Amino acid sequence: MPTIHQTAIVDPKAKIADDVEIGPYCIVGPEVTMGAGTKLIAHCYVGGYTTMGTANILYPFACIGTNPQDYGFKGGISYTKIGNGNIIREYVTIQPGTQPETVTSVGSNCLFMAHSHIAHNCVIGDKVILVNCATLGGYVNIGNNCLISAQTGIHQFCRVGRFAVLSGCSAISMDLPPFMICSGRNGAILGINIVGFKRNGFSKETIEAIRDVYQIFFRAKLTIPNALEKIKAEVPDLPEVREFVEFVKTSKRGVLRFGDVGDLDPEKNG
Repeated sequence: MPTIHQTAIVDPKAKIADDVEIGPYCIVGPEVTMGAGTKLIAHCYVGGYTTMGTANILYPFACIGTNPQDYGFKGGISYTKIGNGNIIREYVTIQPGTQPETVTSVGSNCLFMAHSHIAHNCVIGDKVILVNCATLGGYVNIGNNCLISAQTGIHQFCRVGRFAVLSGCSAISMDLPPFMICSGRNGAILGINIVGFKRNGFSKETIEAIRDVYQIFFRAKLTIPNALEKIKAEVPDLPEVREFVEFVKTSKRGVLRFGDVGDLDPEKNG
């Protein structure tokens, strides 16, 4: 039997694994499913059609599955799906799809720090970190192993590629390509995520290839078609290079490139 504090309100229709712990003053709705090892510390709300995997930890005042903050939401059934091993800190909000039968999806082993917000229809990969007050608009897609720093804003429908880093207090309204570090109000690309590469065992060949991609695509001031042609001609045909090129080619909002680097320009600061 799950451990449920006497002050918690858990609908009897909710599907709760036997070893789930639900702390004081939590509320769990009738259409919620929680996997083994999940823990709601206190004052958490989980409602709507929410499915959570195993070993998720929700901290006080986390709010999952409430109606999306979207005038386009007209009711109907939509879903929130959360994977395994996520840490969801205080006041985090995760909301379901805005159209009937649509989904907001979160992967596994993510860390969402206090006050971060995941809007309707977002797709979040695995091992994503949202630092305090990071805010994702509707339909944002975040790839695996991304770091979205504090006080950042990502415009609806934007994509962020794998292993990308968005620095604190930044705001972007275009797609952030994989493996890149981005900073500022207008999203200047500052370099490659070398720390992420090394921590995750990328080969020296891959790191050098992505560094070449960065120099060609972001520093040479070529048009996008010309930059992609130069990458194809001069950079080794590695999976990560192909991933970068495909990301650019499939962008619907356009990709961040030059932005307003100002004092953060690495060419001006060594």
